[in-house]
Amino acid sequence: MVSIRKATYQDKEALCALYKVVARISQGIARTEDEITDQYIDGLFRTIEQQGLMLVAVDPANQVIAEIHASKYGLRIFDHILTGLTIAVHPDYQGKGVGKQLFRAFLDDVQQLFPEVGRVELESRASNQKSLGLYHSLGFVQEGCMKNKTRNMDGSFEHSLLMAWTKPGFGTSQESVD
Repeated sequence: MVSIRKATYQDKEALCALYKVVARISQGIARTEDEITDQYIDGLFRTIEQQGLMLVAVDPANQVIAEIHASKYGLRIFDHILTGLTIAVHPDYQGKGVGKQLFRAFLDDVQQLFPEVGRVELESRASNQKSLGLYHSLGFVQEGCMKNKTRNMDGSFEHSLLMAWTKPGFGTSQESVD
């Protein structure tokens, strides 16, 4: 059984290891393995402490097997948004519902802990159909496409899809812009 909790600085080493493993996967996170450093993880914690949320999933042995985070832009006009959402699930646990469980807990916490937040944003590679299916099942919708934004490990380029989840009832009094 997997449990989910807020990440703590004591998770730093485990998060660094998790990110390095996931970075080796062609459809993994946007960073390459050599870009996952102690300074990068420290920066995540600094950002999250000030204006975001980071959760981890741990296995019965209390090993970190997945992580999710997003933070605010730091600009008042965007204070209703968590952006840069990143999720990393250890390859041994992918396809087993861990990511979905972690995502649901994250969105529940956003609703409880961030009443001012009405949007959560992420980017995904257009070819990552498995992840796109997960995002759609959780209520994310595609809002745009940035052509040839992502350079893959093999040097090829692909589109990056902009997706967002909107808190139920958020912004209903305002006109929507299509």
